[in-house]
Amino acid sequence: MKKVKSVISVDKLTLCYVATSELIVRLNEINELIDSDGCFRLMRIPIDEALFANCFRVLIKVPQENGECGYVEKEFATLKTKSHSKDGNNKNYVWLYIDNWVFYGTFIVAYGNKCNWLSSVDYIVDELGLVFNNITSMDIALDSNVNIANKIKRAQFSDDYMVKLNGTFRRDKEEILNNILYISTGDQIKMRTTSVVVKPQKQNGLSLRVYNKTDEMEKSSKEYISKWINLNSTVYRAEVTLKNEHLKEFYAQKGEGIPYELLLATLANQNESQSVLSEMLHYFSNRLLMFNYNPEHRGKGKTLSIFEL
Repeated sequence: MKKVKSVISVDKLTLCYVATSELIVRLNEINELIDSDGCFRLMRIPIDEALFANCFRVLIKVPQENGECGYVEKEFATLKTKSHSKDGNNKNYVWLYIDNWVFYGTFIVAYGNKCNWLSSVDYIVDELGLVFNNITSMDIALDSNVNIANKIKRAQFSDDYMVKLNGTFRRDKEEILNNILYISTGDQIKMRTTSVVVKPQKQNGLSLRVYNKTDEMEKSSKEYISKWINLNSTVYRAEVTLKNEHLKEFYAQKGEGIPYELLLATLANQNESQSVLSEMLHYFSNRLLMFNYNPEHRGKGKTLSIFEL
């Protein structure tokens, strides 16, 4: 039997802050802002979204690759400021849309623990005088050497299993399960890959996607992911998309508030982040899709997560 290997990472993150009026006035007037130490700069880019007044690329200096001396600029995030509405809510909200490479690039290795470049977000927001508001959205990804999409497909169409979709067991085998979508691609001989997308009954931003990540990495030149996860095999991904309301729900069921600052520090550390990300991933994937295994069709059977198939 093949040994199961997996690594869990944040793959997408949007952070919301509150800015001072002075900073907003300054951002409205400039095309470029360079921090006092020259470690990062903001560069204006055009925007045509009515919700936002300004949009800037956040560029940071990172060491040259391949051991070469010196630094190069790399896009760390996109910063957007809110257009004030007429509803009286004039808080100066600022959003940071963190670039994908940030979660997979090694910023530092300390005591055997790899930390990614999310570690540097505190410096940037401190220099800008931003006050943390919330995590607006986050994607959590489990990368594994196990083809979970094929396991889901086999279980859904097997008499040994019953689907539990959005918290409800689907006992009618002929019921169309519109919230489970299969996307298959292939050549002119046969289908080669299958992706699975699962969405809740009420569309609220929560979703589960299971697919072949190796194919996607090759097409989008994301070799940095391979270096970070270090699986040395075909990579299959299970990815959950969350909004702030889902994070509130996750911590509320634990009787806790969201420890935002501690959570961000934890997400920057590969080893320390595995436990909390695993807990979140299982909590929300289980809410969307599970299976009851009962080959004898007697008793209650055993309810399994998609990772236990």
